[in-house]
Amino acid sequence: MNFVRLALFLALFQIVNGNATSSKSLWDDDEEEQSKKPIFRIHHINIFGDSRYMKALSYIDESRTQFGLTVSLREELGSNFLTFNIKLRARPAGRVIFVTLFQLRDLDLCGFFAEFSGNPLIKHFLQSEMQLSDIIACPVRVGNYTLKNMSAKDVYPPILQNGTYKFFVEVIEATSEKVFALQVTTEIHVPSAPE
Repeated sequence: MNFVRLALFLALFQIVNGNATSSKSLWDDDEEEQSKKPIFRIHHINIFGDSRYMKALSYIDESRTQFGLTVSLREELGSNFLTFNIKLRARPAGRVIFVTLFQLRDLDLCGFFAEFSGNPLIKHFLQSEMQLSDIIACPVRVGNYTLKNMSAKDVYPPILQNGTYKFFVEVIEATSEKVFALQVTTEIHVPSAPE
């Protein structure tokens, strides 16, 4: 779960400008840095929820920079071992083929839930920033779960180039059945720095 911890707390680190002694937080919004920030536009979302277990829906906001998920769970999950896979693929501008930037497979989903539900900072972040309706723990109980205001910029790494990016996450039961899958496809444009 070190990867998850690193990804969630990346925004807390500071960036040091070259060899200079001054440092800036990622939250600093000076005009020069604003002009270099990537512009995210969610192109589409594909979502799959096995109908035996759930009904899953997604939506994209009007600005196409944020999305949300709603899952109505019909049957308890987590009685069998659950794993999840994450993958990020990119097709740089002007190219035809997607390449895999990173991939993590067979991660323990219940272990992930146990880790983040026990950490007050992560719990606060998920409930306030992303508006997760309920902290999820295994076994995942029958009911409705929502995730609102998930920003496209929260899905992708901070260093990007112009192109199309596909973020995948899937949940698989011990029987090797795919229970849930999500793919977010985003167009990303990184403005060139002013000269």
